[in-house]
Amino acid sequence: MHAGASLIAATLPLACAMPRPTPPPQVENPFLGTWTTPEHTGITFRPDTVLENPPQGPPQAFDKDACGGVFSFRYATATRAALTALIPRQPGLRDKLSRLLPQPRYQVAKLTCDRGDQTYILLTDRELLAVYRDGDIGGIERLVKRGP
Repeated sequence: MHAGASLIAATLPLACAMPRPTPPPQVENPFLGTWTTPEHTGITFRPDTVLENPPQGPPQAFDKDACGGVFSFRYATATRAALTALIPRQPGLRDKLSRLLPQPRYQVAKLTCDRGDQTYILLTDRELLAVYRDGDIGGIERLVKRGP
């Protein structure tokens, strides 16, 4: 019995010296933070929603109350084909969007609010493209990241 206890005591320092597995690094969401348009309208991405920051006036968070009970928000990836298909009835705008999206896949943030939706497409770590749709009418806008 004494020999077994001595063996266990002798191996304890080895067990303590064994490297412990390190947890995987946290992947930071590249959307999080404030982005601005050339007109200085700001959009702040949070983990669960988007906050609109008009140049004048208080910030407005998108949620079920602000969106008439119809609200969803999620981060995802999308193909170039799916993104260019967002504006099917405006061929000129669809072609412009197609030229702005040369890569096969993009990280996106998708917001549905009431009858409209917005898809934010990450072009680089400092630039994104917003596709706004209200029914069949769409628009696109570039935003740049403010701050670090």
